[in-house]
Amino acid sequence: MTLSAALEFRELASQDEQQAIDAHRAMLADDFEFLPTWSADELWEDYTYRMSAGRRGEHIPQGWVRSALFGAFDDGELVGRVSVRYELNDFLLQNGGHIGYGVLSEHRRRGLATALCQFGLREVQEAGVSSALVTCEGTNLGSIATILKCGGVPDSQVPYLEAADGSKTLRYWISTQSTP
Repeated sequence: MTLSAALEFRELASQDEQQAIDAHRAMLADDFEFLPTWSADELWEDYTYRMSAGRRGEHIPQGWVRSALFGAFDDGELVGRVSVRYELNDFLLQNGGHIGYGVLSEHRRRGLATALCQFGLREVQEAGVSSALVTCEGTNLGSIATILKCGGVPDSQVPYLEAADGSKTLRYWISTQSTP
């Protein structure tokens, strides 16, 4: 199965509620938050407004940065998402980076992660970021391959962070100047 020509990246909207919540619940099994900071107690319209406002740099909580969330849709079906942080604070410099992406399990191995990462790189490039930090778990071979395919170079100063349980978070920098 390959990507269709109809792959679309856009902010989540009213009509995406059920697909997005289903994706969130499915990805929790992989310990991945498809809808960052979403809670079932929050009205969907409030969540999408909050995400859109964050992209514009409005209503950003203290300690947070301007950020955005985009869904990837293949012929109208939600297949993945990418979150973009347009700047880094101390926490994100250590733990998150500029771009985070996820692909629903039934849509993996089709090049979607690469397309999501490249979209995120274009987004931060348009905001003036020349080199983006992207991180992944040391055991996530698919994400490592995606990051390398997108031009990732291991951080020369801090190539990984080790957690108390021994797991490693790998750190890569990607030049946005060569993003297709």
